Amino acid sequence: MGFLISVRINYRICLLQNIPKEEIPLLKFRTINNYEIEHPSRDLIDTIADMETKQDWLSNYRQKQGFPKNNFYAFSRHINNISQLSDPQKAQNILECLDLSIGWNFKKGVTKPFKKLRQHLNNVGITVMTNGQVGNNTRRPLDQNEFRAFALADDYAPLIFINSNDSYRAMLFSLVHELVHLWFGTSELFNADLKLENNYINSLTEQGVNQISEEIIFPKELFLQLWRQELTDDDNQLQQVLDISKKFGASPLSTGIRSLHLNLIPQKVIGQLQDYLQDEYDHKKKANKESSGAPKYYVVRASRIDHNFVEDVNRSAKSGQTTYTEAFELLNVKNNNGFNKLVNEVRGEKDD
Repeated sequence: MGFLISVRINYRICLLQNIPKEEIPLLKFRTINNYEIEHPSRDLIDTIADMETKQDWLSNYRQKQGFPKNNFYAFSRHINNISQLSDPQKAQNILECLDLSIGWNFKKGVTKPFKKLRQHLNNVGITVMTNGQVGNNTRRPLDQNEFRAFALADDYAPLIFINSNDSYRAMLFSLVHELVHLWFGTSELFNADLKLENNYINSLTEQGVNQISEEIIFPKELFLQLWRQELTDDDNQLQQVLDISKKFGASPLSTGIRSLHLNLIPQKVIGQLQDYLQDEYDHKKKANKESSGAPKYYVVRASRIDHNFVEDVNRSAKSGQTTYTEAFELLNVKNNNGFNKLVNEVRGEKDD
């Protein structure tokens, strides 16, 4: 009897040791080389798989509809002298591609810069999805310490996913960072935390992307001008960073990093800023637990999903090109009622 038990135990151990490792191609394009992301959570794996399914469908749909290849994706490859361009010039080129001008996010509030940029990306065929959980499962929140965002390259349907457990101001940097990657024509899993010293997998690429991202959000001349205007008698640099971050609709930490890179503050202010933000985060977390109000279900759903994607799925289902069963799966709804409610919410219509 003891022999049989021993055989069973050894057999189970052998099975556990030989579980096939899932190959997640996107992990090869992660920003930071850390242990955790080499062993991704089921939540991250399922989120990537869901977005890849949506992207594959959209790419095939656009090709069948006769769409040309996306003009924004990999645009940098068409610039002959790109290596000679400065970061501000690259940032300017990206803004022009998106029909935006320098200072596009200046004095626009907290949420508007992110929403405005998302809309301009939609206008050039970039799909932007956001979520703070796996699908509709509130018991599976996405960990922003594991990843902030990712970009999936594709000639016809480039896609960006943003972890919405960050604030709008933090998500802005993630969105800009990923759109720069798509402009270069590369996929990426953004798992950085904006620390000053990170173990980048590709240091030159990531530093270049970050510098261009900073120029898009914080154009140098405008930033320096504002810095001089905001100078106070008590020289409170921490408060100055906080005030300026609001003007650009950006996170205080990304604003602090930009200030440091422009030699406006010493590194110790970044430490003070991180302590301040941690205290603020803990306070807001406690306040959110005590809050009883919640937005309507389909309002939240509509804010997460790309509106152009919803319209394409709806159009395809109505024309018979896509079955409604597949359409329900693509929009993560259970039935026709949920499908119609989501489509109507996206369109800003009210159900009776």
